[in-house]
Amino acid sequence: MRPLKRRRRKKVNRLKPVYQCCYTNAMQDMGGKTVSGWQISAASADIPAPALDACARLQNADASLCTSAVDERGNVLTLNELVGDGSYLYVIRTRFGLTDRLGRPNMFSHALIFPLQDNRDVLWNPNFYLSLHPSSFLEEPGPFTWEVQPHYGYSISLEEAMTRAGLDREAYVVLVKCVYAQTSGAQDAGALYIQYDSDEQLRALLYCVYAGLPRYLVKTLRVALCPTANDGGKDLVFSRSARDRANRLIPRSGENTILTQRVERRIARYGFLDYAPRKLPLDEFPSFFEKLERIAVSFGDSSASNSLMLKLAFQCAAQRDISALTDAELESGLSDALRVPTSNDLAVSAWLSVILREIDKRGISLTEESEAMLADRLLHTAHKGLREAGEVHRRRKQ
Repeated sequence: MRPLKRRRRKKVNRLKPVYQCCYTNAMQDMGGKTVSGWQISAASADIPAPALDACARLQNADASLCTSAVDERGNVLTLNELVGDGSYLYVIRTRFGLTDRLGRPNMFSHALIFPLQDNRDVLWNPNFYLSLHPSSFLEEPGPFTWEVQPHYGYSISLEEAMTRAGLDREAYVVLVKCVYAQTSGAQDAGALYIQYDSDEQLRALLYCVYAGLPRYLVKTLRVALCPTANDGGKDLVFSRSARDRANRLIPRSGENTILTQRVERRIARYGFLDYAPRKLPLDEFPSFFEKLERIAVSFGDSSASNSLMLKLAFQCAAQRDISALTDAELESGLSDALRVPTSNDLAVSAWLSVILREIDKRGISLTEESEAMLADRLLHTAHKGLREAGEVHRRRKQ
């Protein structure tokens, strides 16, 4: 691949293949007859079928915009979108204002498709999909202009992104919490509109969003960089006039309409959602999210997307000294761990034994429900440490 152009040159690891897919209303020869219709006009020869099908559906959804495709300034729209489906990230650029051979409104959509499974580079560094040079995308149907990796412009760091976006730490925390609230289904007001005032700020805000999220959200976030009639399928829509929307966030001030008291309590209870932007040095974000994911997977959450598992993983990842947990946090942690299915008993039970020992050390009394769940877990566990901690707990109760 061509390396990202950096102000400070750093080594960039090689990416997995980046696939391409183009979609338009085109003509083709079928049995000697020339027919036209919405179709994939070109695609990478080795693109996986699930990625090709999903991408075509996303591109086809924009075909309905052909007759009303203008941006917020009234100009012909070029729509940029980033859509994750858990397995792939689709970076889509769609040009409107075109016509087909019969003079009907047409569009041309070119997508770059990044595999996400075991692709640490993309998940670690948003520059791989946010610093794409315009020359990476075709303006109209034709031969692909690159073979191995797309073309890149200058990358930025998280520190630079926060400065350009006008975010201090407090505003960054609000941004991350708002994105979680939007993606968690905590509201039903449609897309969340995020205010931006310049193209530079837009790119910086995008970087801050993707760099500050747990990786399961990075993999599934759906973003459009301009409002359209298709906003209902998006999580976030960046807009120069978001201030006028009912469901909105003004990043610099933190003004928003989405963070209810209930959502705030949930975020505080989980702990992991805003921990990085609140507490960590900026260069430690990637390692924190990787560790969080690794522990959640060891607990049996293969996609590292279960909030309960991630809460437990966070306690392991961020609270190295369990004595730093309050009594209430210990009781909550024990209850959560006991609710985890025992499909990966050893990993969860190892953490459960640590919590139980600290609870007995402090002389904390458990609820009847927790005692019943603990007794059932001790009856079935194969973990020696948990059985020993359970025996100490039994003797203490006597």
